[in-house]
Amino acid sequence: MRIPFTKAHGTGNDFIILWEEECPEIIRTPELISAICARRTGVGADAVLILSAIPDYDFKMDYYNSDGSWETMCANGSRCAALYMLNRGLAGKSMRFVTGDGPHRVECRDARHIRLQMTPPRYAAEHLSVAGYSWNHVDSGAAHFVIDAPGFTRDKVSSAAPVIRRAECFEPRGVNVNFYQLEDSGTLRVLTYEKGVESFMLSCGSGSVAAAYDAARKLKLSSPVSVRVPGGELQVEFDKNWQEVWLTGPAVLLFKSSIETKELI
Repeated sequence: MRIPFTKAHGTGNDFIILWEEECPEIIRTPELISAICARRTGVGADAVLILSAIPDYDFKMDYYNSDGSWETMCANGSRCAALYMLNRGLAGKSMRFVTGDGPHRVECRDARHIRLQMTPPRYAAEHLSVAGYSWNHVDSGAAHFVIDAPGFTRDKVSSAAPVIRRAECFEPRGVNVNFYQLEDSGTLRVLTYEKGVESFMLSCGSGSVAAAYDAARKLKLSSPVSVRVPGGELQVEFDKNWQEVWLTGPAVLLFKSSIETKELI
């Protein structure tokens, strides 16, 4: 059976988008998700987004990492999903949808400025010491260990990131790892190692929000904060108490195609 899909990315974080009504039940199996995400033998992506109809909302989004594991939320994926729904005529420019961390709003101003309401971030734990780094565990819709690491480079943090991701204190689900540094009073640079993909990412939206939350609380930053990631730039807006939080960035729908399931698994 053939599976129709759309390939998309948000600041380099790339996805396979599936509309559930057009697909067989097999699309939710870890084996198929891993196979379709494989860079050399599948379509290639960081994750799969399965969108479906749900009462009282424009859509529901289920997010699966490239290893087939389900995760609560993906902010870059959410922007891509919203643009997909808009372009297919399934929703308007303002929409409400549901993910594993709850309901969200999104505003599609244009393809380069898609504004997503985030779950208010919070500290799940503070002052944890893992792999030589002592910093904070932030829940921004997904779990992140955020580290203020001035002068960091990918080479400097490459050995620590996988150790932190699998640390005993984060079992059984593990944690995403974000290194950040302040570039100026309104700009952060962020690098994310993502569980389920097991690699450094070109971008992570919820990680960018987690880093901005931690930096703003400690360094007294004002809204908005620009976040520079290897794949581009995002903007985080927040009110005084971090109860109204929005992430703005681009989304790109690259192409539509289909793939035969028997060629994957």
